[in-house]
Amino acid sequence: MTTTASASSTLPTQDATAIKTVGKKTLDRSDFMTLFITQMQHQDPLAPMDSTQMASQLAQFSNMEATMKMSDNLEKLLGYQVSQNNLQLLTLIGKEVQGTGNSMGVTAGQVSTTQYNLADAADSCNVQIYDAAGNMVDTVDLGYVPSGVHTLSWDAKTPSGTVVPDGQYTYKVTAMNALGQQVAVDYRSTGTVTGVKFDGTTAQVTVDNSVTMNVADILTVK
Repeated sequence: MTTTASASSTLPTQDATAIKTVGKKTLDRSDFMTLFITQMQHQDPLAPMDSTQMASQLAQFSNMEATMKMSDNLEKLLGYQVSQNNLQLLTLIGKEVQGTGNSMGVTAGQVSTTQYNLADAADSCNVQIYDAAGNMVDTVDLGYVPSGVHTLSWDAKTPSGTVVPDGQYTYKVTAMNALGQQVAVDYRSTGTVTGVKFDGTTAQVTVDNSVTMNVADILTVK
């Protein structure tokens, strides 16, 4: 009895991540000029490029050059404008600002001023307070709260009576009206600017040494 063994072969595979890009991904002004000069050098002497076509290509190159220069100048102007705006933010240090958000700072047991606005009167109103890690540290049962702007009153203590560490805290107000419907809540944070920092293209201020607020969220400056 004869057995036939079939040999199978596999083609070598190439890792896609090992393939390297040759050259540049984008063309700049020097590349376009090189292409134009190369085209001139390799044209047929017996049938040279039409003068009208050459003038058209030169005009396109000139327009491209002007557009690139304009783009470069705009980028420089934008960078200068951003730096000037950042310098102006230094004038906010020491001033009281109010911005959107439900953050508040705690320093030595003292809570920064923060307000919430109820769109309707609430028969029941409960506040949950969280630390920077998202852990709930306390709850406050406010009972009935009329509509309008209210300042949050919190003693910066846990239910066991321990003063919470300094830092940034957030809170959530859950309010229900007489019909059992949830009442819309709008938040405001107030404090003194103690620092300015820049995170890429986003400018931020530090309020009361602990609360980070985006400059775009600032509503009023006193």
